[in-house]
Amino acid sequence: MMERGPTVTIASEIPVPQTWQGHRRAGRTRAGYAMFVLFIVNLVGYLDRQVLSLLVQPIKQSLGLSDGMIGLVQGAAFVITFAIAGLIIGRRVDHGNRRNLLLLCIAIWTVGAAAGGFAQAGWQLFAARMAVGAGEAALVPCAISLISDFYPSEKRGQALGLFSMGIYAGAGLSLILVGFAMPSVEQFSLALAARGIALEPWRIVLILLLAPGLVACLALATLEEPARRDTSQTSGGSALDGFSGWWSRRRIYIPHHVGWAMANLCQYAITGWFPTVLIREYGYDAKSAGLTYGALIVIVGIVAAVFGGRFSDRAVGRFGAVGRIGSASVFIALAIVGFLLIGSGHTANLAVTGAGCVAFGMGAMMVIGLTSLADLSPPQSRGQVSAIFLVIITIIGTAGGPAMVGYGNDWFGGPDVPLSRVLAWVGCISASVSIGLVLLTVLQIRRSPDFVRDANETHDD
Repeated sequence: MMERGPTVTIASEIPVPQTWQGHRRAGRTRAGYAMFVLFIVNLVGYLDRQVLSLLVQPIKQSLGLSDGMIGLVQGAAFVITFAIAGLIIGRRVDHGNRRNLLLLCIAIWTVGAAAGGFAQAGWQLFAARMAVGAGEAALVPCAISLISDFYPSEKRGQALGLFSMGIYAGAGLSLILVGFAMPSVEQFSLALAARGIALEPWRIVLILLLAPGLVACLALATLEEPARRDTSQTSGGSALDGFSGWWSRRRIYIPHHVGWAMANLCQYAITGWFPTVLIREYGYDAKSAGLTYGALIVIVGIVAAVFGGRFSDRAVGRFGAVGRIGSASVFIALAIVGFLLIGSGHTANLAVTGAGCVAFGMGAMMVIGLTSLADLSPPQSRGQVSAIFLVIITIIGTAGGPAMVGYGNDWFGGPDVPLSRVLAWVGCISASVSIGLVLLTVLQIRRSPDFVRDANETHDD
């Protein structure tokens, strides 16, 4: 028998150490589980935030509120504490335990959402929604910071797209679940009334929000706090490091933030009032309006979030931060087409089609906004920059959208100007301003080569 010569192994055949492969698989599993948990938390947050849109009519009748006041409860009440808490929370996100911070804030917004069910006057419901705003101020800054540590830049768009699916799943499910459950809730309310307990159906719905909040807390408690990718830069420094860095680049950040704020205004205008359009103008009842618009948000919004995340990753791979931001203008244009269809007032099917266009455009747009924010923010101040961004888009968008439509309808609405047309006016004007500001952001980045270099370096953190 011939003796074998020495075995030659080429480089491609060299086995990868099992320990390294195990760490890599464990890292992917850990990141995937974190995304699942953050998706659940985001879903619950938007479930609590959106649920009022299907309860507009019973709340108005019960508490004696106008459309304008309902708009303030849906928007301004949330914004006041969201803005104040957000600026404080941003610092804690950059230098503290993000999981524990988010756990505390989930408890705050859950109690606030349920407390609205006990309101006996408009100001009491307003105060309860303020607690919701204070708690939810931590959600996106914590998520962006955590995702940036779990995923490298070239995968953040897809990851943030998955996280953003929770927005549309939560907003849509709030309408679907309330629509399905409302007949049973009404029967339960009548049974309580027979026993001398006066608890209106809309109150029961808000009190039941305690359950999903508990689920979110339990899920988040199983998540471990990840190590920060750039610990050398996250410690030390003055309390104003994040804001001073933001201010030095305000020519880019201001049009970026305000541009997305105007898009957020469009989103909150339609989510706050489109179910009411279906009820008032097309004869839908609360259940059918909730199921129709809720299913649309879940399906179209989730597809848009995934598509927008992947699309933005390709754009940043080819053109950097400029390509990712500039691509958003296409999706805003689609939203304008949707608002025009809603305002045409021809048929319910056409209005729903328009709402679908808006949902897709805004879904992709908001994912691109969050991902571009992660790209443009230094690792050591992502929490603070994210908080400033959220304060701006919330003050302008979350507060402005529902209130502008509500007061616009109080002032200009009537037999000749239906609510759908007021909604279309607000949406088209706001989206047009958003496109202009997004393009201005691109121009400002091109004029700032140092900023472009710094932004590109964040892809390697």
